[in-house]
Amino acid sequence: MLKSKWTYFFLAVSASIFLYFLVAVTNGQPLNFDRYLSKFFTGLFSKSTHPFFEAMDNMGSKIGVGIITLVFLALLWIKYRNYEAMAALVFGVAAGNEVNKWLKVAVGRPRPDQEHLVDVASLSFPSGHAMIGMILYTFIAYFIINELESESAKWITAIIAGIWIFLMGISRIVMGVHYPSDIAAGFAAGYIWVFISISLYVALKSMFRRNSYERESA
Repeated sequence: MLKSKWTYFFLAVSASIFLYFLVAVTNGQPLNFDRYLSKFFTGLFSKSTHPFFEAMDNMGSKIGVGIITLVFLALLWIKYRNYEAMAALVFGVAAGNEVNKWLKVAVGRPRPDQEHLVDVASLSFPSGHAMIGMILYTFIAYFIINELESESAKWITAIIAGIWIFLMGISRIVMGVHYPSDIAAGFAAGYIWVFISISLYVALKSMFRRNSYERESA
């Protein structure tokens, strides 16, 4: 991932998207982006789909993220003894959550003034579900892809992860608790943060391998 030019292209795009919506939201003016996409997604999915999106919403909740994180940490520990990945994952999710909370308070955007189909207590921008979902599930997909040998299996894993993260994000629009710009900014911030987390993982792995090699050579 870190060696691909596309990684840095998407990093630049993510930074641009986040900064654009940050400036637009702090100016306090209604966004056509929000109006059109909110109408599109709420009109596209009928009430019969709400249980599905509520389930996706739960996967991005504190409990859902906590369970998935603990399960993957256990896998990294029991099967792989990959302590560098464990440290990077904890950093990514825990520190990313704190950054998200800080951004919400700093921007201070209220939730959409409409019916909320799930309970919410925090502010709106950027979406925590979108940001933390991007961090957690991209990190998991990155690790799985690195373990696979088949190129087709790698692509399938990446596509499934992308669809999963996307559905988790738009579930917050369908549930009426986020503006689309909250989701877009959350995805963008999450991509930037997971890039930092994976960079940390690669750096830790390289450092410990080098130290191990030096001890064996001594």
